[in-house]
Amino acid sequence: MGVEKEYEDGTSPNRDEKSMQPLLDASELGNSKLDETHQVAFIGAKNGPVVHDHYNLVYFTMMLFGIGCLLPWNVFINAMAYFTEYKLNTEHLEPNSTYRVDFAFYITNLGQLTNVIMNLVNIIISFGGNPKNRIPYTLLLCSVVLLYHIGLAVVDSSEWPVSFFYQVCVSVVIMFISTGIMNSSVFYVSSFFPKEYINAIILGNNVAGCFTALASIFSKQITSNLRLAAIYYFLAAYVMVMLALVGYFLMHRTKFYKYCVKLDEEKKQQSVSKSGDTENKPVPYLRLLKKTGLHLFCIWLNFFSTLAVFPVFQLGIRKNSPDFIVGDDLFLDVVVFLTFNFLVLFGNMLPKIVRKPGPKWIPIPVIIRAVLVFVLFSVSNYQPDAVHRIPILITNDYVYWAICFVSPFLFGYFTSLLMMYTPNLVEDEHKGTVSMIAALMLAFGVATGLQFTKVLEYIVLKK
Repeated sequence: MGVEKEYEDGTSPNRDEKSMQPLLDASELGNSKLDETHQVAFIGAKNGPVVHDHYNLVYFTMMLFGIGCLLPWNVFINAMAYFTEYKLNTEHLEPNSTYRVDFAFYITNLGQLTNVIMNLVNIIISFGGNPKNRIPYTLLLCSVVLLYHIGLAVVDSSEWPVSFFYQVCVSVVIMFISTGIMNSSVFYVSSFFPKEYINAIILGNNVAGCFTALASIFSKQITSNLRLAAIYYFLAAYVMVMLALVGYFLMHRTKFYKYCVKLDEEKKQQSVSKSGDTENKPVPYLRLLKKTGLHLFCIWLNFFSTLAVFPVFQLGIRKNSPDFIVGDDLFLDVVVFLTFNFLVLFGNMLPKIVRKPGPKWIPIPVIIRAVLVFVLFSVSNYQPDAVHRIPILITNDYVYWAICFVSPFLFGYFTSLLMMYTPNLVEDEHKGTVSMIAALMLAFGVATGLQFTKVLEYIVLKK
């Protein structure tokens, strides 16, 4: 091991000041620390130059990637009334037609299934070279889908609603092909940088959620024109995807990015030479799963338990008191969507201040939270007029809202910790692969959680 020297302020270049975990051996290639401006700098072992992420450009680009992964799907959800009440509400289609009634079911399941498959494909199939090279193509493909929907919003499709329905389904699949590959690839890229940067992607995901929650509230107050609102949604998503694309190319021009990529490659080569393996040796997936299996399970469980109740199950939880501070017209928007998205975002930010518990103990609170989520939401005021198997115990709207504060806050906090801890459980040359597997478990947790909503409803209600 290298000599542990200290700076004048008492900090060590071989330690991450946030977690006090060793990052790199000083005798090897370099190390990482947070400077006084909270920018990440790598310091060469042989008095090399300090390389800053100037203006946090790379960090904000990773945030843009997170926004670009999730915002396109969020605007589809926000524009649901545009699809069902405007585009599919035509005399050429029966009011109770499955194309209209089950529209959300079809596109949600098509999208989430495609997302899981593409995250898996991106891990096991090497197409297009390094995963980082796939990002601009996925952004361009996603932008084409968004432009296509802006065009569909402009044209009159009232005479061909069935064709419109299938065009939307195909476009959703194409969009999730792009965002699924992009999501996996950007988590791979995050492994080049200190672990704070993987959290930037998660932050971006939830900035997208906050944007759509606010957009939903404001659009209802500003305009009742569903077509116009949808055009604004798709246009906003298109602009953010284009900004992410610009950020991708700007990021590649920074010294910080070039240094991190070079450092990552050299670390991998050193690790390979020490182990005596060849660079082309197959990825030891089984060994990686043994090392990270519990944490990967916790990533899945964290998203599974959350998406099992949000948003679909929570949409059935009714306001009980007419004197509650939030009116009926905004109850779901504020108590469910706005609260969830902003509290998740705040939870994502907390690891900048504190990171407890550590990698060893993080599974315990994650599992406890998952159990409490199912218990507490199951006894809330869910469809009070229906016959229940499980009695309603939480009828106070403020108690329910408090649960809506705590649950997503912990979800966001635990998500950030898990996504930062998990890749660091393995050797340097496998961190990128484990980051992509973590992204797969995230997508799988979302998909299975949404499907479990119906099971949870069956458990709570007598039908």
